[in-house]
Amino acid sequence: MHNTKHNITQEIEMKLIKNKEFLQQIAHQIDVLNTLGGGISLPQVKIDKQEKGAIIRVSIPAVSPEAYHIALDQNQLTIIAAHRFEEDSNSLIPLFSQQFTLPPQVDLSRIDAVYEVQELQVRLPYHTSVYKTRNIDITIKD
Repeated sequence: MHNTKHNITQEIEMKLIKNKEFLQQIAHQIDVLNTLGGGISLPQVKIDKQEKGAIIRVSIPAVSPEAYHIALDQNQLTIIAAHRFEEDSNSLIPLFSQQFTLPPQVDLSRIDAVYEVQELQVRLPYHTSVYKTRNIDITIKD
């Protein structure tokens, strides 16, 4: 019984090995999963706070800029990186996902993102009123 089960498994494996497309996909998947499971490509996230805003920096070696997606829902910013096997495929392997709650001083309408030197930079500018001094008139009521 055990020998028959082993033979069936071997037969299935041999059929899969003959399918080159399957081998290419599984090889890439194993490479990605190996990276996620302790390889050298670990995501690095850093938040730089500056006078006029902040920058969220995400670096994942060997991940293309097309793999990143950014969503903003009210003050919740989500950054996702996923690998797609083929351009027309719906098969995705999540590589990174992190959600950030943005503080009220961030001007949500001016957030932008740039991919530069193997790094995604999401720039979070503060409202101009946060860093500008202005005079406030005093109203006198009788």
